[in-house]
Amino acid sequence: MTISMKTFRCWTAESVRQTVFSDIGAMPTDTDAVFMAAHTPMVLEHLRGSEIRDGDTGERRVLNALLATMGDNSRNTLIAITGASGAGKSHVVRWVHANLDREDDRYHVLYVPRAVQTIRQLLKRIVEGLPGGGGTELMERVDAAVGKTTPGELRDRLLAEIRLVLTWTLEPAPARPGEDKHEAQAREMRTSLLGLADEQGKRRNGLADLLELPPVNQALLRPGGLLDRFTGSVYEETSSRDDQQEGFTRDDLPLREARMRRALADNRELRDLWNVIELAPDSAMQLLNEALAQAAPRALGFRGHNGETLASLFHRSRQILRSENKELVLLFEDLVQFGLIDGELYDQFTIQPGDDMAPLRVVFAVTNGAFDRLHETVTTRITHRFAVTPNATTDREQFIGRYLNLVRVGRPDVEKAWAEADRDGSWMRNACDTLEDGNPCRFRDKCHAGFGAVDIAGLGRVGLYPYNDVALTRALKGQGESPTPREVLDVCVTQELIEADARIEDGTYPHEGVRERFDFTVQRAKEMVLRGRSGEQAERLYRALVLWGDERELPPAVAEAFSIQPTSGSVISAPALAQPGRQGGTPKAEAPTASPAVNPLLPLYQWQNGEELPGRDADQYRSILYKLVSERLDLDQDLFHTAGNGTGGTLLKKLFRSYSFVIEDSRGRIPSGTNVRFDLTRDPEDVRAMIAAKWFDDHSRWNAQDADWVPEDYDLVDLMLTLEDRLDRWAAEVRRRFLEQVGEREVVRAAIGLRAVALLALGTIPDRLKSTNSVLTGKPKVGDALPGWAEVDRTARDVLNAVSAADLIANFAAVRQGDTGGPKLIDAIGLKFDLRTVVKRPVEYLRGLESSAAEGNADVANWAKKLANAVEKAASARSPELTEAVDYISTELHGYAPKDVADSAREVARAARDHGLFRPGDGFESFMEAATVVEQIPSSLPRRWPEDDDRSPADQVLAAQGWASAAINGAKALTQLKNNMEATRAECARNDATAEDLEARIRAVRTALGDIRGHLDELRTPEGGLD
Repeated sequence: MTISMKTFRCWTAESVRQTVFSDIGAMPTDTDAVFMAAHTPMVLEHLRGSEIRDGDTGERRVLNALLATMGDNSRNTLIAITGASGAGKSHVVRWVHANLDREDDRYHVLYVPRAVQTIRQLLKRIVEGLPGGGGTELMERVDAAVGKTTPGELRDRLLAEIRLVLTWTLEPAPARPGEDKHEAQAREMRTSLLGLADEQGKRRNGLADLLELPPVNQALLRPGGLLDRFTGSVYEETSSRDDQQEGFTRDDLPLREARMRRALADNRELRDLWNVIELAPDSAMQLLNEALAQAAPRALGFRGHNGETLASLFHRSRQILRSENKELVLLFEDLVQFGLIDGELYDQFTIQPGDDMAPLRVVFAVTNGAFDRLHETVTTRITHRFAVTPNATTDREQFIGRYLNLVRVGRPDVEKAWAEADRDGSWMRNACDTLEDGNPCRFRDKCHAGFGAVDIAGLGRVGLYPYNDVALTRALKGQGESPTPREVLDVCVTQELIEADARIEDGTYPHEGVRERFDFTVQRAKEMVLRGRSGEQAERLYRALVLWGDERELPPAVAEAFSIQPTSGSVISAPALAQPGRQGGTPKAEAPTASPAVNPLLPLYQWQNGEELPGRDADQYRSILYKLVSERLDLDQDLFHTAGNGTGGTLLKKLFRSYSFVIEDSRGRIPSGTNVRFDLTRDPEDVRAMIAAKWFDDHSRWNAQDADWVPEDYDLVDLMLTLEDRLDRWAAEVRRRFLEQVGEREVVRAAIGLRAVALLALGTIPDRLKSTNSVLTGKPKVGDALPGWAEVDRTARDVLNAVSAADLIANFAAVRQGDTGGPKLIDAIGLKFDLRTVVKRPVEYLRGLESSAAEGNADVANWAKKLANAVEKAASARSPELTEAVDYISTELHGYAPKDVADSAREVARAARDHGLFRPGDGFESFMEAATVVEQIPSSLPRRWPEDDDRSPADQVLAAQGWASAAINGAKALTQLKNNMEATRAECARNDATAEDLEARIRAVRTALGDIRGHLDELRTPEGGLD
């Protein structure tokens, strides 16, 4: 009977927590067994020091370098282990400590791990670790300084000590021989920041005085600032991580704060100094850090004027060891850990051994940045420097394998084995071979075959479960290009194994968190990997197929252990590359002759799996789809010309653009409510359409022969059919929306109707606007508009200039042929509509255009609105004016034809002029012009206006513009003729009888004109003139 691996785990979450420490600062000091069991040899670069020819490239080189100088009592040995944060520097020091022979009586070891601790604990460890006893007085003084002091009080004391150091202790630095310009400027800046000493030696108007100002004081003491973190490390246990911030920063000063101006208002010297600091704050930061280094020991109480100090303890210990012919080995997992109390330690590095002073053999770890900031008293005395590179653990499988074995064995068994070991390197057992009471794990062979194993020196073959080669590669790649050991342990061991323990048990592994942590780069479309499966379990299967099966095959052991049920067979696999065949005339997709170097679909596949499609790719897909849809709109078949920048093209662009294709979770412009919108989701159908579009855009055919790339797994025939269907649907929607907006030929008819109304407003007679051709060929009257109609006149002329009905016909109602593509035939039937309604109710028609044409042609709608507004505004004054003019002319002509009246008036005027009797004497020419105007009064002028119908006043005024000007001007001209005749008659009466004949003629004209004086007053404007 075969035993199933379903839900099997060979580790527990608790075991992971007890054995895996990515941060050595969190690793207890009594866990050498756990440390050595998982430690993977590292590759170190020897940057400084004499060559060590031992054939080793790892930690043993450091140990050998340390031991090589034993017995040399003339010099100290300082070995620095440097590297990036999390690279494994402290592990090297830990390894050296674990492999030092504790029985060797040549040296005494003081080991300071980077474990969680307070500064008080750190001091205690140093004091207790040094030989010779003592230190009681020092620790009592430290306890007295901080034991009954609150963190707030200690912060204030520390700041006060900084002020004292700045005021009394620090001195200006003398010029150094050979210093360059920048060094000299930095020295002078430091002197300025210190301030000037008075007659008592106290420095004034310097940085110390600035610290007393409330804004500066509050910034330095703020929560989270350097002083707050330092006092916190005294009272609270904190992990000393080598990536923690060191020293003061710009955030510790109130730079650019307005309240500083108020605080400095009364001190010009400090105000000038603060201006300098705001421009170059780094110098102030350096001086504050320098002062803090001396202030911290004073505030903590371990640097006094008398009594024990760290320096005196080190001095006495080295003397005792020298008398015993021993050396002092100092192992520091993190030199920065000493922080603000490192002065006494560095002083020891400068004291060389002698007859009464034992040598120091020091190994310390420090980040690259911190090493560069070390005082030259340390850097100039470095004997060896070893660098831990980001790829120090070159074999990542072995690195992970050791930890997998560690968590399977468990901490109790590891510590027991370590205690019984002879340190020959073979003390750690292989859990795969001994899991069941010393016997192999029952699943070993199946597990190694299904998940893989790695050969590790001293252990043998260690299974990778729950990883396999593919999953482990993806897990490591998911941590970046060059992850540090700490990053790998945090994610690939600690987090993954703890979560996998519970998830495998309840049948939900691999869960979504695995996908987020692993490299989920794919080479195939999701639908081709899943083969139509859907739902929550399908998503888990997909994660497993990608991360454990590399999108191809999921070994039976993996499916079994993870409780993944195959739909058929014992192996869950993705299909092989599809080989499309030929059916009838259907094109056949042939295999390419060579594999492409880069698959352009990879970003699309990643997008399908939840990542963001890069902007460049998103824009490319939008552009391709826009082009393909545009090519099949075929609007020219309906006589809609949309190419170029004409009206048709403009309307189509307002409706349909490349950004009409909205790709899920991708950046780019979103179409407005008036635009066509096509959403592209991560659905397989949408992805397939995008793949097909990309293929066709790149190759312009559906044949894979000599193709640059091939859409693996897909049948090109299926892709072609998918794309054709999708493009047809998209194109049909764009056509529908376009035709809906333009209303078939409505947009053209609207422009023609608008032009007809504009011509009416400019004086065209309605009878001349009965056909489309008459509207298109009609010309507006030439001449200035009457004052009350000027705005309408301007608007109407603007309409004729802005809205080209001919252009709209060419774009929306014409067949284009020939080399030029110009309009050849016009759809006259489609353009035919009843212009009589437009002419009879023009304003009502304009208001209709304002709403109906707004979507299809905004320009027509806007101009219709403007013209209607102008007409309605002018009509209120125009209507009574027309009524009066018509009534006046109809009444005063007495049925005579205007031409007959004008001819008679001219005859009388000439006779009066010849006899010198015409009055006014200089008004003859004006009189003759008025007669001409009267003569031009149309014979068709209605005898009564407005007509008795249901049209609005604005409609009636606009429809009357063909004769309106003639009527108003004619009424004015009649008035002038009357006035001139009256003046001339009076002149005749004052002359002798020779004028009797002329008087008779004037009476005849008067009879023809009638008595119209009573009507003149009605035609006068408020200013007294005629309108």
